[in-house]
This record gives sequence, structure tokens and C-alpha cells, in this order.
Amino acid sequence: MRVSFKSLLPILLFINVILISGCSSIPKPVGEIAGAKAQIEAAETNEAGRFAAVELDRAKSKLRRAERAVMDKEYLTAKHLADEALSDAKLATAKSSSARAQQSTQEMRSTVQGMKQEIERIQER
Repeated sequence: MRVSFKSLLPILLFINVILISGCSSIPKPVGEIAGAKAQIEAAETNEAGRFAAVELDRAKSKLRRAERAVMDKEYLTAKHLADEALSDAKLATAKSSSARAQQSTQEMRSTVQGMKQEIERIQER
């Protein structure tokens, strides 16, 4: 049994329409990009550039790639990249917060040690 191209043409057109409409149903990831931008700004405010520079740079890079993907109308790729940028920015924020807490703890220990030494010096008089 031979199938001619003319008999397959309506089926191929139907499949083509389904595929095109399926691709266009992916919405522009506006919320995801805005969320990633906000988290990157929060990370920068939290001094992530100082304490988690690698993670912050990675987040910024993925956000730029997401924005380019939106311009190219590759919304699914843009969404994935924006989600990854958000995760990287959250990691940068967490690492920065942790490093700042450790720094504060060390400063407090140094202050306490200095006070102890001063008390000992006064008591020796």
C-alpha cells in the first residue's frame, strides 16, 4: 500500500499547527526575570560581591542570558535561566550572610579577648 504525499499533506499541516501553537503557548517569563533581578539586588545589598562573588556573577550572567532568550522569543529557555539565576542569587545571599555572621562572631571574640586582657591587667595592679 502506497501513501501519496497529497494524502499526508492535511495530516502534516495539522501536526505543524499543533506544534506551532504549543510553542507559542509558553508565556513570557516576566515574573521569573523580575524575581531574579530582585534577588540579585538583595544579594548585592548583602555584600555578596565581597563574600560570594562567584555565585553573584553566575546569577548575573544567567539573568543576562535569560533576557537575551526573551528577546529571541525563547521563553522556555528564558524561564529556566531566570529560575537558575534566582537560585544562584539566593545562594550568594546565603553565603554572604553566613560570611558576615562569621566575621561578626570573630570581631566579638576579639573584643571579648581584649576585655579579658584589660581586666587581668587591672587586677594585677
